[in-house]
Amino acid sequence: MNDLVKEEDETLDPRIVAGWQALESGDVDEARAAADTVLGTAPATAKATATAVDATRMDALLLRAACAREEGDADAAMESLELAAKEDPEWCTPELWMAEVLSEDADRLDEALRHARRALDRAEEEDDYLAALAAKAAIELDLGRPTEARKTLSGLPPGDAPLEDVGMNLDFAQLLMDAGDPTEARVRLKTLTESEPGLSDAWYLLGVAAELLNDEEAKRAAWIKTRGLDLEGGCGHNHSQDHGQGQDHDHDHHHHDHHHDAPELTEEALIAVAEETLAEMPEELRAHLHNVPIVVADLPAATDVAAGMDPRLLGLFSGTPHAETAGVLDPPTLTEILLFRKNIERTAYDEESLRTEIRTTLLHEAGHFFGLDEAALARLGLD
Repeated sequence: MNDLVKEEDETLDPRIVAGWQALESGDVDEARAAADTVLGTAPATAKATATAVDATRMDALLLRAACAREEGDADAAMESLELAAKEDPEWCTPELWMAEVLSEDADRLDEALRHARRALDRAEEEDDYLAALAAKAAIELDLGRPTEARKTLSGLPPGDAPLEDVGMNLDFAQLLMDAGDPTEARVRLKTLTESEPGLSDAWYLLGVAAELLNDEEAKRAAWIKTRGLDLEGGCGHNHSQDHGQGQDHDHDHHHHDHHHDAPELTEEALIAVAEETLAEMPEELRAHLHNVPIVVADLPAATDVAAGMDPRLLGLFSGTPHAETAGVLDPPTLTEILLFRKNIERTAYDEESLRTEIRTTLLHEAGHFFGLDEAALARLGLD
């Protein structure tokens, strides 16, 4: 889903600009005050018009909705957006934002889809059209309707030229794969890697598409390129995905996806959180893990990626589960838990989420040591 983001527009009222700047800096109260000030001086007209007052009022309603969204108040956000949609029935943005707000509630997905359809019908600019198309397809996927999502995505422009918005290219490629069309996703990703050869996220998703198409050679080539760019700190949008790679207990992994600027994670900080996590475990479990080394590496090894390993794993349990070594003096394989610092760093958007991801990753891999499969880990909230 797209975040509720207002693009800077030099034609905006200065009070609205100041409000958005306040919101971006985390001052929700100041942002809301700016919106309320504008709304107090720009009352609703008897009917929607194209006057500057009306445009400023609409912008203020969006800002107020964004403030409510920032505080997790979906009802308040919807109230402002419904008012904006009522006052300007032809405007795409309020409908799109309502679709995004409602899509976060699994019980209101059908309602979200109705708003996404309205947004698509009202879209006049290409950016609005593409955003509405993405929202509609994503909601259809959340509803378990991949056929409908594929039909929606057939409305995309031809894939022989990348879209102007790099992130939108990545989002549509992911949506296409989720909808069961990795072939079209690969076409678009190849086009993107040709125009943006330093974009690591494009290479990563190209590898995912190749894997879905059972093209092992192409997958490895794309992921080798991904690792190289990630190692260099190459251009990327923290766009990654858990794509269900085949696994067994000797070579298991944990991976997540996010779209945020990552806080820095030092090896020392990672180890400190890992030690705190281990200390929370029951004594009996800690005793079994006592001889299992926890190794920190920046990224999966080049040789492992060349052999087909996902270059963006967060963690890896390698070896033999505890239950299979009971009573065996010399386990047949080296048993260790690896945590990949740069990949964990990539997933987080603040210090709290970083700590949560480290903890979840370590417990996930420890679960594999104790013989839990992916389904069992998911039931424990460690997927």
